[in-house]
Amino acid sequence: MRFFPPWEELKVGDSVTFCRTFTEGDVTAFTGVTGDFNPVHFDPQAAACCGFKGRIIPGLLTGSMLTHAGGTLLPEPYPAARMSFKFLAPVYIGETICAQVTVTEKDPQRKKLTLRMVCTNQEGQVVLEGEVSGKIIPVFTRQDGK
Repeated sequence: MRFFPPWEELKVGDSVTFCRTFTEGDVTAFTGVTGDFNPVHFDPQAAACCGFKGRIIPGLLTGSMLTHAGGTLLPEPYPAARMSFKFLAPVYIGETICAQVTVTEKDPQRKKLTLRMVCTNQEGQVVLEGEVSGKIIPVFTRQDGK
């Protein structure tokens, strides 16, 4: 897995792509924590009545890929101040979703960083777009002491 470079080297346009296959266990854990017991996540008949071809995962579970990018792929702490999502297509249990996360804004004065995420399924269909803005906290020093 590729990570973003350190804050000093990070620039607008830098991008990281990672993929994740969502499982039955992911849905169970996520809905247990959030309380999102919408029948479309658990009942195939309810999902079909709503026009889906099967049970779908919660939209914010797909959206959580953005928190992975901000919380794991950046080398310094990045508390989010704002997040937004556009849910464009359903994601089904067992689908592999790839997220491309791109730096769209870097403000060195305010240490503000904005990331944009586009998630696609295995057919290349865009299922979610998201954005997060926050302040990066460059607390770690490089090996060369700079």
